Amino acid sequence: MQPVFVTGATGFLGAHLVCALLQKGHSVKALKRPQSAMNEFNFISGLYFGQASKLGVKNLEWVEGDINDYDSLEENIVVGQFVYHCAALVSFSQADKALLFKTNVKGTENIVNACIEKKCGKLIYVSSTAAVGRAASGELSEETNEWDENDKPSNYAISKYYAELEVWRGIEEGLNAVIVNPPLIIGPCNWQKTTGRFFINASQNFPFYTSGSNSFVYVKDVCTAMILLAESVIHSERFLVVGENMKWREFMNTVSDAMGKKRPFIKVTSWITGIAWRLFGVISFLTGNSAMVTKESANSSLQKISFSNKKLKEALNFEFTPISKAIIQTAKNFDLKSF
Repeated sequence: MQPVFVTGATGFLGAHLVCALLQKGHSVKALKRPQSAMNEFNFISGLYFGQASKLGVKNLEWVEGDINDYDSLEENIVVGQFVYHCAALVSFSQADKALLFKTNVKGTENIVNACIEKKCGKLIYVSSTAAVGRAASGELSEETNEWDENDKPSNYAISKYYAELEVWRGIEEGLNAVIVNPPLIIGPCNWQKTTGRFFINASQNFPFYTSGSNSFVYVKDVCTAMILLAESVIHSERFLVVGENMKWREFMNTVSDAMGKKRPFIKVTSWITGIAWRLFGVISFLTGNSAMVTKESANSSLQKISFSNKKLKEALNFEFTPISKAIIQTAKNFDLKSF
C-alpha cells in the first residue's frame, strides 16, 4: 500500500490528520516547506503518542516542497495514492489578499494538476464553510446553496471558493475527489493562532461577547470524516463537516467554564467592533504586527451563521462530538509553554 500524501501537515488540522492516519496504521508522506516551524506538529503528535511519539511517527516521512512548486508535488505524488490537501492560508487581513489567492487558489490548482497527471487514487480537499452560499435568514445553509459575492464574502472566503472550482474542474477531467467544508475547528493547536485564541482570551478573563452565532466542529471529527470519505466509494461530492451551530455567547461561556474563568459579560455592538478594527489597524501600522481584529473578522463576529450536517451524517452514519465535550478536551491540553 502506497503512503498517503498530506499537505499542510505542520499546521493545525494537517498535524491532527497525520497523527490520526498513523494511529490507523497508514504510512504517511507529508509535505513541508524548508522554513516551516515544527512546534505545532510536535505538540500535537505528543498528545497522540505521548512519550512514545518517536515510535508513533516511525511511519511518517517528511518531504520538502511547496504547493506552489509544481515539481515538488509531481515528484512525491504516485499512482493510486490518496492525497489529503490541507495546506491553506487563513487570513482576514486586506494586506494578504494576493497571498491568499496564490496559496489557496494557485496552490490547489497545482495539487489538482499533479493528482491528474500522476493518477492519484483520490483527492480529499479541505475547503471551508466560508466558501458555501448562505441560506435565507433563519434557515440552515446546505452544500447546494448558491455562492453569491453580493453577500460580501471575505477575501479568504473568495479564495476558498475559487480553490473549490479548481477541484470541480479536476473532477470534470476525471479526478476522483471529495471536498469537505468544516467551520471553525476546535482542538489543541498553536494557541496563538485560529481558534486557539479563544482559549487564550478565556484564560485572561476576556469580558466581551457578540450577539452573532457560528458553526463549530471538533478537530478529530474532521479527521475521521476525511479518512472515511477517502476510503469510501463516494466521489465528486461536497460535504459540510459541522458539529454544532452555537451563539457566540454560549460558545464563549462554555470555553470560559472549561478554563475555570469568568464568563464574558459585556455585549459588543456594531459600533464597538467598528472602533476595534480601526484601533487595531492603527496598532498594526505602528508596530508592523498583524492586526488581532480586522474589519472582516469584526463583521463576521456579528453575523448569524448556521450550517446543516445532514448530508454527511446520512452518507456515513456519522455522529459528531458535542462541542461542549470538544471544548473540555481542548482546555485540558491548554499549554502556552509549548509555543
